[in-house]
Amino acid sequence: MGFATNALMQTGDSSEHIGAAEQALANLRRAERELLDVFQHHMPNRSFGCQDFYLMGIARRSLAQARAFRSCIEDLNWLVAAALLRLQLDTVLRLYALYWVADPEDFAGRVFAGEQVNRMKAADGNQMSDRYLIEKIKDQNAWVESVYKNTSGLIHFSSRHMHAAIRLKDEQTGLIEGFIGPTDPNHTVEDFTETIEAFFHCTAMVGVACGDWFERFNTVERRPAPGTEEPELP
Repeated sequence: MGFATNALMQTGDSSEHIGAAEQALANLRRAERELLDVFQHHMPNRSFGCQDFYLMGIARRSLAQARAFRSCIEDLNWLVAAALLRLQLDTVLRLYALYWVADPEDFAGRVFAGEQVNRMKAADGNQMSDRYLIEKIKDQNAWVESVYKNTSGLIHFSSRHMHAAIRLKDEQTGLIEGFIGPTDPNHTVEDFTETIEAFFHCTAMVGVACGDWFERFNTVERRPAPGTEEPELP
């Protein structure tokens, strides 16, 4: 089976004069390139198992969402950019689920066949809900909990979208105006710095964890090397 990757935009390197948002975007582009490098290094000339397909799906989704995210940021389309951040975090959680199951190859095969991760159980018998996966990784990445909480309301239609369609014009009179354009001209890219930084960290986590997982592979068993201790996260 062949393996191919898409080319990424190479512009946007940082400099000492770059703004915080542009620096975060440059970091994101670097994380995308590094994720591609992981697969280009590990995938050629090897046999494939279901875990490989799982990791490839993770990477494919991550890179597609990253490109769309950068486009939304450039368009000042924060509503969709923040929803994409939530989806990127979802990708991180599903990737890290591999660390908690008893048989990663069987788990990956079941997902490939159509089973949902959040309806499957970890090795400790707990169902792998988003809450379970967040609890497992938040000690080393405390920010994931607040990002999850602050962006979940943007996936399905909610009050967040209603509030985004109005703007306060006069604090004294309470006058508001409706606003239904796709972008917000009252903001700049710098206003979205925290969102960009969070997306970068999610994407970097995907690259690091994928690289770690490839290193753990036993080439015969197609699973991490045997061991009963709690896996150390990358």
